[in-house]
Amino acid sequence: MKEQLFNKLASLASIFIMALPVGIACFIFGFIFKDNPCAFCWQERTAMILVSLTALYIVRFGLKPKYIAALIWLGIYGAFMSSVHTSFNLGSDIGQGFSLKIMGAHTYTWALFVFLVVLVVVALLMLTLGNKFPNNGYGKKALDTLPKAACIVFLVVISGNIVQAFTQTGPIPFVGQDSPARVSFNPKHMSWELDHWPQGAPNARGAYAISNPDIENWQSTSPVFSNAPKAKLVSEQALPESILGRVTAIDYQPESQIYALTTTENRIYILDKQLNILTKAHLDGMYMLQIETLNGVAFTSQNTLLIMGFNKAWAELVVDPAQNWEMTLNYRRFYESDDGIGETARGQFSTVRAKTSYVLALGYSAEQDQFVTVTARNELSETLVMSRFDHSDMTLSAETNLQGLSTLPQITGMSVRGDHALLMNNDASEVLKLDLHSGAVSPMVQLPGTTNPQGLLLQDGKLLTVSLINGRNQLQTFAM
Repeated sequence: MKEQLFNKLASLASIFIMALPVGIACFIFGFIFKDNPCAFCWQERTAMILVSLTALYIVRFGLKPKYIAALIWLGIYGAFMSSVHTSFNLGSDIGQGFSLKIMGAHTYTWALFVFLVVLVVVALLMLTLGNKFPNNGYGKKALDTLPKAACIVFLVVISGNIVQAFTQTGPIPFVGQDSPARVSFNPKHMSWELDHWPQGAPNARGAYAISNPDIENWQSTSPVFSNAPKAKLVSEQALPESILGRVTAIDYQPESQIYALTTTENRIYILDKQLNILTKAHLDGMYMLQIETLNGVAFTSQNTLLIMGFNKAWAELVVDPAQNWEMTLNYRRFYESDDGIGETARGQFSTVRAKTSYVLALGYSAEQDQFVTVTARNELSETLVMSRFDHSDMTLSAETNLQGLSTLPQITGMSVRGDHALLMNNDASEVLKLDLHSGAVSPMVQLPGTTNPQGLLLQDGKLLTVSLINGRNQLQTFAM
C-alpha cells in the first residue's frame, strides 16, 4: 500500500468519525434538537474521539504497533459500552428506546455499528500489511491538504463537545446523567450530577444490578399484619435424609397422591403420600437456557409439573415409568436421574414490571390454566409484583403491583386456590392472602414454630411448609 494513499485513507477515517457520528451528535442533535447525551453516550462518544485522534497520530508519526493496539482497545471498549446501552431496550416493543432515531435505529445502536466497523477495518488493515509496516509518517514535514482538513475537523468538533460537556454535564467531579435534561445554557436548567460514580463491586448490569436472593441468612421480623391469628402446629415430620440440599418448594397432586420437592442443590424429588422417594433428578441448570437455583414447583396434571429457578427460567417435567436417564433429552438436561422422570421443555418467563426482580414463589391456577409468580424483595424494589402466565404459550397474561403492604415481605412460597393465592412471608413465618385479580393483600395466619420456612402448600384444609431444623428438612403441618 502506498504511503500517500494510506495517509489519505487514515485522514478520511478520522474525518468520517468526527464529522458524522460525533459531529452530528454534538451540533445537530445537541445544539439544534437539544438532545443531551447520557453517561453511556459520553463513554461511546469519547471512545470515538480517541479513535479519530489515533488515526491522526498514525498520519503524523506513522503506523506503529502501539497505535494498532490502541484502536483495538478502543473498539472493544466502545463496543462493550454500546452493547450494554443497547441491551436496555433490546427486547422492547418496536420503536421503543432512548433518544433519537436514524433510519429506524436509535443512536446508541449506531454507536455499536461504528465500533464494530473500527474492529473490522483494523483486522483488514493487518491482513493487507504483510510483514512490514508502511513508512507513512509525516514526521516534521508539513501536512498535505487532506490531513490538514482532518485536523481542522477534529479541532472544530472536539471544541463543540468540550462546550457541551462542561456546560451540560459539568466539570470534574460531575459525571453524566442517566436521563439528562434538554440542552440549555440557562444555569437553572443544567443538571450536574454525581450519582454515577462506581459504588461497590463492579457489575456488568450497572445500575440495574441486584443481588441474588439469599435464603440462608434469615432473621425473624415482625409480621406485616400483627392482628393475624396463629395457626396450630399439628405435626412435624422429617423428610428423607437422602434429600440433598435445603427444600425450597413443595406441591401435591391429589389424584396421583404424590408430592414434588425442589432443593438448593437443583434437585427434584417425587415422593408418595407417606413421603417415600419414588424418583428423583438432578437438573443441569447450565444446559441451554440457564436455570438458577430452583425455588418453585407446581403440578399441572396428574403426571406433569413445572419447576422454576429464581431467575424465572423454567423446565417442564413428566413423571412417567417410560422415562430414564439414558434417553438423549434427559441425559442432556439432567446430571443424573432415576427412572420415571424426564424433562419435556425448557423456557423463560418474560415480564414487564418484574424485569429487575427475581422470584422465589411459583403457583398454578387450574381454573385459569395459568402460572402465578410473586417477586422477591431486592435493592431496587419499591413494591412486589404478581405476574400471571398462560400455560398454553407460557406468555405473560397479566401483572399487578401488590396492594396493602406497609413493608415488603420476602415471599418464599405460594399455594393457589380459586381466585386467590396464599403466600408465605418468610420474614415473619406469616401466611398472606393475595387476590389474583386486584393484587390486594390481606392477613391470613401466623405459623409459630417455623424456622426460615420455604414453600407453602394448602392440603385438605391444612397448611404445609418446610423448615430446616437441626440440619434436617422438616415438613410442618398447621391447622388454621
